[in-house]
Amino acid sequence: MKTTTLRNLWAAVVVLGLGTGCGNTVQVKGRVTDGEGTQPQAVMAGAAPLGGSGTVSAAAQVRASTVGPDGKLTVVAEGKLEAQGRYTLEVPAGEERLVLEAVDASGQVVASALLEAAAEGKDAVAPPMDSETSLEAQVFLQMMVDKPQAETVDMVDVRARITANMAAAARQGASTNEAFRSRVKALADAVRAAQQTELEMYAEAGVQTSQTALFEQELAAAAALNVALEAGGSVEQAYDTFHAELRAAAERLGAKVEEQAQSERAASASFRATVKARLSAEDAQPLVDATLRASAGMEARASGAALTAILSAGNAADDVKQQAVTASTTLRTQVRASTSAAMAASAFSSFEAGVTGSTNLQASVLGRYLGVNTSNQLVVGAAVTATVTAAATLDTTLDAAVSSAVSTNAVDVSMLATKTAEAYQAYATAVRAQATALAVFGTKATPAVELLLVAEGSFQLGQ
Repeated sequence: MKTTTLRNLWAAVVVLGLGTGCGNTVQVKGRVTDGEGTQPQAVMAGAAPLGGSGTVSAAAQVRASTVGPDGKLTVVAEGKLEAQGRYTLEVPAGEERLVLEAVDASGQVVASALLEAAAEGKDAVAPPMDSETSLEAQVFLQMMVDKPQAETVDMVDVRARITANMAAAARQGASTNEAFRSRVKALADAVRAAQQTELEMYAEAGVQTSQTALFEQELAAAAALNVALEAGGSVEQAYDTFHAELRAAAERLGAKVEEQAQSERAASASFRATVKARLSAEDAQPLVDATLRASAGMEARASGAALTAILSAGNAADDVKQQAVTASTTLRTQVRASTSAAMAASAFSSFEAGVTGSTNLQASVLGRYLGVNTSNQLVVGAAVTATVTAAATLDTTLDAAVSSAVSTNAVDVSMLATKTAEAYQAYATAVRAQATALAVFGTKATPAVELLLVAEGSFQLGQ
């Protein structure tokens, strides 16, 4: 009798314990796809996984892991792959920065994805696992391995900077696993440089924040993106919304949209410089080109949002604001459709001309905002010319910064970020000095120089 009672008591404790454990887990639902890639599985022994064709048939189960400071993975949940590549995992609640991996029957990883958080009290949707998410995961893990102890990594920003085109080009021309890994390493260095430069630029603007603070504010945006991608609607619209929510997240931390655009411009410059220096081999040029186009896309979104914000704050007429919206929409559309970095740079040149009036000042956004006519055109033209000169100085300063901080083998992220931020700050100071020359336009002088800042010195192949 005593034995039976103890046995029953122990069973009750076990049941209670299991119930408590279930209450501390979150269901993560997702699916593995064959999307965005044509690389056959196991091209070479130990090859880094990039998903693509054959992934669903190759995968047997999915696991979720936390990531240690050195990039080491610790498995916290596992689940079998179901029909159509779907899976469900029971992940401990409250975990952040998770890596999801699809593995084959032998345990080899065939694809992966990032999951920003498993928040307590709500189920989570993972992004559909494909070649793009796999490259994002590879780059993030490399960043975790490489980062200094005091440095943090914004996982959401990694997802914003890696695109499907980059994933498609990442394997192209990489004849060995070592060659592929060097590309991942270069991309990881580039994203680290971009993230650090962004912080440096925010500090220059008086915005004190951190990658951790940005990441926490961006969690909702990433979760919404995952849901939208899983729903299978317009990918374009999903990312437009995602980037708008990232801007809102930065605003909550005190960074105005205009400051975000300037920070992104500098961050993209560091990003591009690192990629071009680290991936100089001829066989890596398709990846370099795809990466530059991705960078142009980030800048195009930021520039368009800043242009709208400046004109709204400057009480521009509705027709001027609409002209700016059209210019920004055209820029994003052309950059998105570009098949080369040169085409993306050409789109920015057209955008610059439409905003600052390098071909027709009176008909430009700037000209119409200020009401430029024959009597004051020379004053505004001189300010535009001074801005072009400042942009040329910026290019020279950036070249010197890159030469001192980046080589084909390594990048001094801290030095590159600091020197790039200083170069852009000096450029901004020179442009804003033109407000004195434009004082005849009264309260419109300050918004006018901000328009010049948005349009000049942005994406160029030389940077």
